[in-house]
Amino acid sequence: MRRVVGYIFYVLIISAFVVAMVAELWVGTRPACEPHTPVAQDSVEIVIVGDIMAHLPQVESARVGEEAYDFTPHFEGVRPLFGAADYVVANLETTLSPRPPYSGYPTFATPEELARDLAAVGVDAVTLANNHITDKGAEGVLHTLAALDNAGMDYMGVGVPTVRAGRVDGLISRVGGFRVAFVAATDILNRTVAGIDVARVDTLTLARNIASVRERTDLVVALVHWGEEYHRVPSHRQKTMAKWMRSRGVDVVVGSHPHVIQPFEIEHNKDGKTVGAVFYSLGNFISNQNDRNTDVGLAVRIGLHRKSAVGPIDLTIEADTIHRVRYTEGSKTHYELKIEN
Repeated sequence: MRRVVGYIFYVLIISAFVVAMVAELWVGTRPACEPHTPVAQDSVEIVIVGDIMAHLPQVESARVGEEAYDFTPHFEGVRPLFGAADYVVANLETTLSPRPPYSGYPTFATPEELARDLAAVGVDAVTLANNHITDKGAEGVLHTLAALDNAGMDYMGVGVPTVRAGRVDGLISRVGGFRVAFVAATDILNRTVAGIDVARVDTLTLARNIASVRERTDLVVALVHWGEEYHRVPSHRQKTMAKWMRSRGVDVVVGSHPHVIQPFEIEHNKDGKTVGAVFYSLGNFISNQNDRNTDVGLAVRIGLHRKSAVGPIDLTIEADTIHRVRYTEGSKTHYELKIEN
């Protein structure tokens, strides 16, 4: 018996050797594979949208159980826009909480499922530098950061030095073959909280943060929370600060807080090429607000294009209009977003 087993083992070894030899001869007759050549052209699109509010009717609309929430139906209308983008950024104007009680205006606390669902529909990062980030104190900030971390989302604009959490000075993201920096700051803060750093519109700090990323990145975007609520015209301070940021190396300035759209300026050089832009306010992305013009916002589309690995970068900047549609069936309010190119 032992001899039979040994014979079988010997036959298997010989067979494997013959198969390997034949395979090697066959491969040798095939043309050599050409070395991998990196694709010369690189093109990406970044989408930035406005304020994500979470009033209690929105929270109730997302309820799918006693303590379960699903916000994704609210965002189905923008899935094509987000799905075609390489990186999506929004202003999260609420805190996130793992448990009730939840609350709306004036101190926001929203189920943490919102972070999960924003990631599911394609949002990659949020700015937290706004007046509502400290609504629920240090605990609210920590819960918000934890929910975003669990959802795998990037964020910027707030930090907790004692636990080394958050990102106050900005975020650098790899988007395709490009490095993009997002610097966030707010001019308004409802309350200061000990142990919580919120990036403010301070020229000394902003100058340092912009300078620290300008030479290391291909695009610098400033996300600024400023202006007067419901005013459709930017203030003198907004215009002055926007001009200053552009002079310091910011390519695109994007504003939030007024909850309505304000004018934007896309800049071109003498050759007609796009060189930058200022969007004073994108308005709301989604909310339950009833005031005039609060049911519409802008989605900024920033395109980065490079024809060769070491060639110049071409910039394209466009904006789509997003309408919030709200309707009621029975006792439940529904929210939809519709894109107007």
